[in-house]
Amino acid sequence: MITCRVWGLLKYYHPNVTSGKVDWDKILMDGMEGIEHASTPEMVNKELKRMLDAAGKYHHKKTNGFNDSLKMNVNLCWLDKSFLDDALCSELRKIASTPVEQPSYYSVRFEQALLQNEKRYDFEVAASLHSMKYRLLSLFRYWNVIYYFFPHKYLMDQSWDKTLMESIFPFIEATDEQSYQIAFFKLAVALNDGHAYITMGNYFSSGSQDILEIMNGKTIVRVGAGGLQSGDIITHIGRRDIQSIRDSLSALIPSSTPLNREYRINGYVAEMISLPGIGVTITRDAREIRLYLAPITFEKKVLSPYRWLSEKIGYVDFSTLAKEKIDSIFQYFLDAEGIIFDLRKGVDNTYDAGYFSRYLSESNTPYYLCPMVLPDLEHPGAFCWKEIIMSNPDVSEYPRFQGKLVYLINESSQSALETIAWEGRTNFHAILIGRPTSGALGRVTWIPLPGNNRTIAAFSGFALFSLDKSELQRKGIVPDIEVYPTMESIKAGKDEILEAAIKYLNNHYY
Repeated sequence: MITCRVWGLLKYYHPNVTSGKVDWDKILMDGMEGIEHASTPEMVNKELKRMLDAAGKYHHKKTNGFNDSLKMNVNLCWLDKSFLDDALCSELRKIASTPVEQPSYYSVRFEQALLQNEKRYDFEVAASLHSMKYRLLSLFRYWNVIYYFFPHKYLMDQSWDKTLMESIFPFIEATDEQSYQIAFFKLAVALNDGHAYITMGNYFSSGSQDILEIMNGKTIVRVGAGGLQSGDIITHIGRRDIQSIRDSLSALIPSSTPLNREYRINGYVAEMISLPGIGVTITRDAREIRLYLAPITFEKKVLSPYRWLSEKIGYVDFSTLAKEKIDSIFQYFLDAEGIIFDLRKGVDNTYDAGYFSRYLSESNTPYYLCPMVLPDLEHPGAFCWKEIIMSNPDVSEYPRFQGKLVYLINESSQSALETIAWEGRTNFHAILIGRPTSGALGRVTWIPLPGNNRTIAAFSGFALFSLDKSELQRKGIVPDIEVYPTMESIKAGKDEILEAAIKYLNNHYY
């Protein structure tokens, strides 16, 4: 554990390492055997001093101090609690007080989606699994990136220090691919971050979350197929109780909020019951029924991405709102008394908030994006506030939409969609209807890991806040009108959130 900490501190602060002059992965792996066989604190100190010496001599320039916005992430107190000798502790503190010159070889930058300078190691996963040093390199790399560059570390349910202590032995003992993956999934879950994805080539993800609904602790079929009907309550898959299945999945699926975790679990459960010949026990109208399902495909209705719901109300699927479509959509709905924008299905990567705002802003007054916190690259572990104000184009050139705006959100609305919902309410007086969003905001940052070119992990790379600087991470965007399903609405095949939005607009116009 102390090796991980010392290696990480030197990785992000020692001038020769931050300049890219030293192969820091190799230094760790070369010293791993000596540390593994060290049986006393003195022997560990000796090996760690060798690691420090391998980094080379440097010129110390003491910092004049720095502003840590969150005041919770910078923490070197572990040096006081360790068995490291005074000389080594003193040297490490001196290094940690040295401002890091830019560009730093290993830093996590705002504009950087993928950490470019982390080695991937071009070999098959199986080869790395038989070598403990590569497994521990994965753990140490991931743990330290989070320790120094994850702005929400202080929001975790469990301290990241304790997570490291609990992770060491699972990574040491993970001698097959499955146990290695499970160790990493559990590590990622500890972030309490919906962006904490781990992909290892055969990692499966699900697009079937909307097939099921969790309500009052029960797993309910929302979309019937293959013998299942809307409103069926799943109690067992095979011989396993559904709750034990959900509990097992909960330990492996990262999320920021309980609602989003249950939503994600629904996707995996839906895939399980879609397997050929699987036995599923359900309750239907108070009767227990055992079904053996043929391979089934859940089909969704394909509707026009934007359309009139009535003479007065338009609807737009936000996942189709590419930049080049924004002008035509607003022209199409210019006379509508209300437009419903559905933020529950994703967002087109070409969406541009500036194109959107020119039809909604009252003037050329700049509009706000969420206040954000970015890493202080000179002092890894510290973070600084940054406010971004977007300037509008000349809105006089564009007709302003005069009707009401409604955004539909729920626990599936994540990342950019949450930011869009926040901006819509803050800048354009949009009404949010549905359920709280995922609570995972900010751009995704990806970390390559030893294994192969498909082994990669992620986290929320910067933090977004409300105007009063209260957290949005792990809370999500809370709607103005909250809507939850009922058994009656599920059986009737209703979209409760959409119907609530239509009702809201009708009540304001008729």
